[in-house]
Amino acid sequence: MRASVADVNEEQLRAFYRSLNDAKTLVGSDLQRNVYRNYTEFVVISKEISNLDGDMLLLRDFLNELRVINTSFKDEVDPMAGIINDPAPIAESITQRRKPSEMATADMQTIYRAQLASLWESIEGSQRLLPFAPDRHIVRDFSNFVELHPKTLQARQATQLVLLNDCILVASKKKRTMSSKVKLVADRCWELDKILVADVKNTSDLTNALKIVHYNDEYLFRCERPEDKMSLLVTIKRVTDELLESSKQNDADAKLSVNEPLLQMQSQVEARSKKSRNDRDPTKQMPQLASSDVKWLSELPDELEVFIAIREFEDAVAYIEKARAILSSFSSDPGKLDGVKEEIDTYVDKLSKAIGRDLSNSLLTKVQFQRNVNWLLRLGLGETGREMFLATRSGVIKRRIRQLTFEGDVTTYINELSLVVFTLVRNTCEWYRDSFKDNRMASGFITWVKEQITIYAQIFNKQVFGQNSLNLRVISDCLRSTAEQCSLLRKVGLDLKFMLDDIFAEEIKKLIIAYEERAIGRLDKIIKEDKFLVVSSQSLGTYSPSYESPHILC
Repeated sequence: MRASVADVNEEQLRAFYRSLNDAKTLVGSDLQRNVYRNYTEFVVISKEISNLDGDMLLLRDFLNELRVINTSFKDEVDPMAGIINDPAPIAESITQRRKPSEMATADMQTIYRAQLASLWESIEGSQRLLPFAPDRHIVRDFSNFVELHPKTLQARQATQLVLLNDCILVASKKKRTMSSKVKLVADRCWELDKILVADVKNTSDLTNALKIVHYNDEYLFRCERPEDKMSLLVTIKRVTDELLESSKQNDADAKLSVNEPLLQMQSQVEARSKKSRNDRDPTKQMPQLASSDVKWLSELPDELEVFIAIREFEDAVAYIEKARAILSSFSSDPGKLDGVKEEIDTYVDKLSKAIGRDLSNSLLTKVQFQRNVNWLLRLGLGETGREMFLATRSGVIKRRIRQLTFEGDVTTYINELSLVVFTLVRNTCEWYRDSFKDNRMASGFITWVKEQITIYAQIFNKQVFGQNSLNLRVISDCLRSTAEQCSLLRKVGLDLKFMLDDIFAEEIKKLIIAYEERAIGRLDKIIKEDKFLVVSSQSLGTYSPSYESPHILC
C-alpha cells in the first residue's frame, strides 16, 4: 500500500478506495453465483456417492466370495481326486458363501414388489400401466411439476413424475369430490429407451422447463425450482446409462448364443472337409464359413438396430440381403442356423413395420411410393406391400368422396363423384403397374378395383335410381357421365364398362317397367275422361265418321 499510494493526493486515494469496494462487490457476487450454480450439482454428486457406497459394498462381497472360492480350489492337492472322492468341503464352502447373496437378492425382490404395491395403492390406475416385472423398482419421484401445452405454454394439469429403473410414470393430480384432498391418477407411462428428455432454455415466458419427446409427440413440464429440474435430468441420465449398460450386456450374451451355432457349424464343415481330402472330389466338398462372415453375422443385429432407428432403410435391406445370401450357401444343414435366421426374421418384421408406416401415408409421391415398395419386394414382402398400398388408396378414395357436397343437383354430384373415383382408380393403376412387375400379383389389384367400382355403383343407385322424382333425362345424363369417366380406364388397360352395365341393368329394367306402368296409367286415365259416341257401326266406306269427342284416337 505504501508503494501504491505514497505519492497520490486525497482525491486519487478516494478513487482507489472506491475501486477496491467495486472489486470486492463484484468478486462477492461472482462467488455467490458460483455457489448457487454448483449447489445442485453438489447435491446430485452427493447422492451419486451414496449410491456408489452401496455398489462398492456389494462389489466387495462379490470379491470376497471369489477369493474364498479360489482359495478353496488352491488348497486341494489333487483337484480331480478331491472332486471325485470328497466334494462336500468345496460344495459347503461355495454354498456358505452364496447363501447371503441369494438371500440378499430375494430380499431385494421382496422390497421391489412392496414398492410397486405401495405405488399401485397411492396412484390410481398405475397397475394397468405399470405391471410387475422382475427387478423393476422405484428410483425417485418428483412431485412439483406442471404439464404445459407445447404451443400455448398454458398449464394443463399438476403432475407427479415417478422414475423407475426402466420407465417413467406420469400421474396427474386431481381433487377428490366433496373433499379438499388431492388424488393421483396414472396418465401415461413411457419406457426410458423410447423417449428423449431435453432441457429447455429459460426465456421470458418459460423458466425451469424440460421436454420429453416420445416418437412424434412432445410433452412439456415445468417446476418452480431449478434444483428440481436439474435433479430430474441428472437422475434420468444416470438411470438411462445403467439401462444402456445392462442392454449391452444382454446383447453380448445374445451374440454368444448366436455365434455358438455358427462356430459349431464351422467346426463340422472343417471336419468334413478334412475327412474328404483324400477323395479330392471338389463337387462333394462343402464351402467353409469364413471367420469374417461369422464376425459379420454376430454384429448384424446391432447394425440393423441402428439403421432402423435412423431410418436408413436402404442399408438395412442391403444387409439383410447379404445375410440371406450367406445363410443360403449352407442350405444343406439348415438346423444349425435356425437361431440366426429367427433373429434376422425378427428384424425383417421390425423393418417392414417401419416401411409400412411410411407406405400408409396418403401424401406420398410416386417416387417415394416406388422406393418403399422396392424395399418390401427385396425383403420378399410384396404381398404385404400391396395390401398396405391398396388399403391406403381405399382410404384416400373414401375421404375424397366424403369431401363432396350434395347441393340438390344430382347430375352435378354424379359428375364430380365419377371424376373423383375413376381418376383415383386410374392413378392407382399407374402406380401399381410401375411398381409391382410380378403378374401373379395382378389378381389382388383387380379385386380391389372391382370393390371400388361396386362402392361407386352403390352410391349411384342410391342417388339416382333410389329417387322416384327424377326424370329420364337426368338419369341419362348421369349414366353418360359415368360411361365417359369409365372409358378413361382404357388408357391403363382396364375396361370395366361391362361391369357397370351388369350392375345397372337390373335397375334400368325396373326403371323402364315403372315408366311403362306410369305411361299406361296416364293413358287409361285420359281415355276414361274422354267422352265420345259412336254414330254407326256399319262400314263407313270412304267418308270419315263423325264423333262428338274432339279427340281422334288411332
